Amino acid sequence: MNATLSTIEIFAQQLKSRSTAIQVTESVFMLLINFASFAGNLLLGIAVIKNPNLRRTVPNMYIISLAVSDFLMSLLGIPFSVASLIVGEWPLNNFVCQLQGFWILLMCAVSLQTLAVTAVNRYFRVVRSRALYQKLFNVKTTKITIAIVWIMAFFAPLPYVASGHEFFFHTGKVFCTHDIESLYKGYGAYLVLVYVAIPLIIIITCYIRVFIAVRKHSLKFRRSLSGPRRSQRNRPTESSLSVDEVNITYILLVVVIGFLTCWTPVMVIDMIDFINADWKLKRQVYVSYTCFGFASTSLNPVIYGIMNRSFRAEYLTILTALKRCFLRSTSDGEIVPLQAATVHQNNLMLYSTTKHNYLPDSLNHVFLDARPLAKICE
Repeated sequence: MNATLSTIEIFAQQLKSRSTAIQVTESVFMLLINFASFAGNLLLGIAVIKNPNLRRTVPNMYIISLAVSDFLMSLLGIPFSVASLIVGEWPLNNFVCQLQGFWILLMCAVSLQTLAVTAVNRYFRVVRSRALYQKLFNVKTTKITIAIVWIMAFFAPLPYVASGHEFFFHTGKVFCTHDIESLYKGYGAYLVLVYVAIPLIIIITCYIRVFIAVRKHSLKFRRSLSGPRRSQRNRPTESSLSVDEVNITYILLVVVIGFLTCWTPVMVIDMIDFINADWKLKRQVYVSYTCFGFASTSLNPVIYGIMNRSFRAEYLTILTALKRCFLRSTSDGEIVPLQAATVHQNNLMLYSTTKHNYLPDSLNHVFLDARPLAKICE
């Protein structure tokens, strides 16, 4: 433990003695991550509240759960690390440190378990029959599943706290975390097995099966296009997948890839520390460790906005209304007309009528709702 304390003290000295350039760079970068996570997940939340259809599908309910955990991380997790990088030490009392340590473990557990449940959902929808999927996954059962995920997530930090341990401020990682000795007393094995290994195995196994099934479906569809029996081409089958279902599956797969891209370096560094029984890497490595972990909370709103037309349309409507508010507030009392919302709305409505096979009919209400939202600042 003395070696660990000396390591933390060395990190503390390095944190305080940083050059101004390094201090500004680290602080600004972490602040940008915090802002992107807060603003992106808030935008997604407003879109879901404004458009009821976005919260009525089972996959979107998992997306909302992820957004809630990421938004809460941007409120009660990341800001304290930003403040620590700015001032060069932990700026608050021990209670807040315990809160941050508990909160980070809780939100990480929620995210990984939600991704695992989402992978199971995609497996049953893509690989198994439609009848079985509809029997197991509906709005009610999905809400129950999400509630169970959140309840189970509390048992990630609870054993640590219940055993009398306290979180401490890691001057390399710049957030409050558990001490390394607790990992060798059974808690580490429990944490890794239940909240990391099992969810990852579920995610990888399910998405491998899903990827194989989607690939077979695509090949079968292409063959049907060139086959002689064109009358049977659009005949629905129990296991058939719509274009929207395939797109949703790809979106959720990209979400998993983004999450694993951010968290793979974190898990590798944790494994090295576990083997070394100490934090022997450089402080910059641990700062990068934290940036990777926190950055994962800002990816999902971007992915949905790029790959999902429903979310993208809502984003544009909300941002247009915010632009109207901003222009009005900076016009010194003048009413600044904003024609962008009307033009955008008309263009999208024209597009939806001319390309109705490409744009889902469920988006029609989005354009109808654009006018009330655009009047917020009138």
